[in-house]
Amino acid sequence: MKLPTLLSILSAAAVLALGAPAQAGPEVTLGFEVGPAYIAQNDGRYGEDGTAYDAGDVGQQKNLVIAERTSLELASGRHRAILLYAPFEVTTRVTLDEDLRFRDTRFPAGTVVDHRYLFDGYRASYLYRALAGAVSIDVGASLQIRNADVAFTSVNGALHASQDDIGLVGALKGRLRYQATAERWAELEADALSTFGLAGDVSGGIYDVAVSAGQQLGDRLELVLTARLLGGGAEVPDQQIDNWANFVSAAVGVRIRLDSPR
Repeated sequence: MKLPTLLSILSAAAVLALGAPAQAGPEVTLGFEVGPAYIAQNDGRYGEDGTAYDAGDVGQQKNLVIAERTSLELASGRHRAILLYAPFEVTTRVTLDEDLRFRDTRFPAGTVVDHRYLFDGYRASYLYRALAGAVSIDVGASLQIRNADVAFTSVNGALHASQDDIGLVGALKGRLRYQATAERWAELEADALSTFGLAGDVSGGIYDVAVSAGQQLGDRLELVLTARLLGGGAEVPDQQIDNWANFVSAAVGVRIRLDSPR
């Protein structure tokens, strides 16, 4: 979903929320954040004889990229359910300094290639409020659908190779929140999991850690600033896949209450 479409949806939701009558039910909050991201690491190797390469080799560190997220959170008592859509796609163009083999395709040195890195996340989470008060603690778990596609294509169209994948990734989740005043708050939220060597030859892990500060702008609207570290990857010997990445981002966002605060 493109940014203009998301902004249109959020604008419409805000108008509806501001005019909605009071009604009983769970708290419903729509969130959106957008901002620059830096690819600090993106190491890849695909295929038994694949060439190992990193973010610098494919031009991913020459510029910042735009990262965005949209979430919907429902809260009732101590229980919270969160749906998240986090698209991430970067396409770069470079001239290869050396031969590069991706799966069974060899791209000779000097070839001008487009490199596509798609890693969309669709995540569902559950949190239970273990501690309530000015300082609150929520604990739970997340399940994410990973939609990934990595591809090299020569600009002249003669060569193309790709690796696509759809998979499920689980993680533990926690949230620590400090309500400084009625209008201001700070929050630490993290999703993380490692295989700890329990998956045979497969090793992997994910983490998504964010520090946020919020300012209430009204009964239904909050302004949120967020710094995030997102990363992980996996080494899967039987599929000859080895990919590890780390992204750093800063974002500005809003949270809109769609129900009527009581």
